[in-house]
Amino acid sequence: MQDEILDLFTKDINNIREYMKYIDLVNNVEISTLDSSNTALVELRDHLHSFGLSKKIFEYKSITISLYGILEKHIGIWIKEYIAQLPKIVNNYNHLSDKFREDHFSLSMKLISLISEKRHAKYEGMIREDILAKLNSCIEKPLHFQLNSDAFYLRSGNLKHVKIAEALAYLDIDLTSSLKNIGQRPKGFLSDRFSNIGNKGDELFRLIDDLVARRNDVSHGEDVDNIISISEFSELVDFLEGYGRAVFQTLIEKLNQFEAIHSYTEISNVIKVFKSGSVLCFEIENNEICVGDNIIVNLLDGGFIKKEILGIQKNNEDFTKLTIKEPEAIGINVGNGISKGQTFFIKKSS
Repeated sequence: MQDEILDLFTKDINNIREYMKYIDLVNNVEISTLDSSNTALVELRDHLHSFGLSKKIFEYKSITISLYGILEKHIGIWIKEYIAQLPKIVNNYNHLSDKFREDHFSLSMKLISLISEKRHAKYEGMIREDILAKLNSCIEKPLHFQLNSDAFYLRSGNLKHVKIAEALAYLDIDLTSSLKNIGQRPKGFLSDRFSNIGNKGDELFRLIDDLVARRNDVSHGEDVDNIISISEFSELVDFLEGYGRAVFQTLIEKLNQFEAIHSYTEISNVIKVFKSGSVLCFEIENNEICVGDNIIVNLLDGGFIKKEILGIQKNNEDFTKLTIKEPEAIGINVGNGISKGQTFFIKKSS
């Protein structure tokens, strides 16, 4: 999963921020033109004054629907992209968990049923035989399997946190636990909002559920009697961005875990971590290591992150590439963020 996919989410969020800024600027026209003699400004001021409440309701509805749309759109994109990446990392379908394989089958069959009904526009263009062909590849060609990514995200139209967590549970991911871990890391989206995060559950994500409830009221034509201000929307937008980034990071770390298992090997002889968590010294053999490669770090909270190798040293001499046969001690600089007690993985030599 590339950062560009996350950038699209950030761009959509920032577009909402720009729209809210525009609303503030327009509202200021009504206040700042009280003594203006400019005909156009006076006409705009009078229109804003007469249209005031209706304008606020329209803006509220527009922002609410747009924010929910961003949530639904990008969660769906990320889940499908995650599924698309799995066959590139795991080289045998049978190496995926029993639960995942069972869910893949049952969800694929459900998708075939929905396509056959021909009642849902979102499934137009999907072909049942394609779904069956991918299922068959998992049985007949487990070393070259394909997955039905669309099957794992059947849109409910009501994506409260618990629904998003259910979608990721099909991927063997405990979303609530992961978001709590990621959210309370330094600068995490929960760290400045809550205390005793470890003792809390889904209530941490009530702003997401509040957004969904407001969206439902708007889309079902309910009377709007609880309009929130632009400043309150700003809080919601910030939280939604942090929440979305953490969901994306959760999927990244699960893929990193698969890579650690299938493409990397654990560094068994860690000698020392020093220079404020930037340098890892360890023993290596029968491997090749290059500047620009990554190591995978299993964090103390259970997450898996990648750290780029920025420098390599052996016997106080700098290298950009080392091919090592016999056991030797080397040091690598990864910038920061590593500590004693973590587990480290290095890519297997091809």
